[in-house]
Amino acid sequence: MNWLVDKVPDQSLLNTASWRYLIPKLYKKYPNDDMVLNITLSSPPIIKVRTKNIRVTIFSDMIVNVLDFGVAVPVACISVEVLATGVPEISGNNLAGSAQLDDFTLKLKWSEVGNFHMSLIQGVMRIFLNTVFMPYVNLHLRKGFPLPIIHGLTLQNAHILTSTSKIFVCSDVASNSSSIMLRSF
Repeated sequence: MNWLVDKVPDQSLLNTASWRYLIPKLYKKYPNDDMVLNITLSSPPIIKVRTKNIRVTIFSDMIVNVLDFGVAVPVACISVEVLATGVPEISGNNLAGSAQLDDFTLKLKWSEVGNFHMSLIQGVMRIFLNTVFMPYVNLHLRKGFPLPIIHGLTLQNAHILTSTSKIFVCSDVASNSSSIMLRSF
């Protein structure tokens, strides 16, 4: 999975001028240039099904690109580990749910603009994760993902149960009478 972030609620966060005090070399080398974040999963997520929720650990690399005269120049790579908890639910014939951020860690992998004070960057990253990443994830989780249902049938009174390492979907099944026609012999 690859995600390019070029728009955030506070667009100034994606400009080198906002980082001039935290990363002076970045601003000195690229004054007032826009930035794009290229986020890529570095390994498969770890998913743990628990009694009341599902816990996921996501490992990604975030390459910070500066748009220097319209050309993306990679200036740093930060390893990001995100821990989140999700609660699954059934919505119609879809597996849906919601998630919340539990914790995250950042580590500088490489930089072309000097060393970063990661503890200071972590505060800005927390804002990004809570205002951009988690709402994006929850938007897709609320829509849900289709469950494999036989054409003409629908789920009713569906419930989802989780236990250690297992997910159960319990439901009544109803026919959509306009879709199913029984032949008489």
